Amino acid sequence: MRILTLYALATAVAVAAVCAGLGTVLRPEALAAVAWMGALAWAVQVALFAPVLAARGRRNAFLAAWAGGTVARFAVLGAAAWWVWHSRALPLAPALLALAGFLFLLLLLESLFFRMGLRSE
Repeated sequence: MRILTLYALATAVAVAAVCAGLGTVLRPEALAAVAWMGALAWAVQVALFAPVLAARGRRNAFLAAWAGGTVARFAVLGAAAWWVWHSRALPLAPALLALAGFLFLLLLLESLFFRMGLRSE
């Protein structure tokens, strides 16, 4: 549980840092889209990292958690694309690029924290 908490804190800081950095160059509506999608990506990644951590050491369970997480990320991206397209609440391009980018960034960070969890056992 300690690794999941560290991951959640580190990735929240990463999302905030990216949003702060992009805030210097983006228009306010685009920045709002980036911030909303960053929060969504953060919540999805933290929720999907927990089963992967829980399945450590159990080959089939780990593969199921990993594959399920991959499918869930694509589903979230598709659902967000549909929602943004139909609601027009956020600018489409910044929202979808931000969501895909944040999911990828946080997935890369996930591997670092997964390795930390393996070493702490």
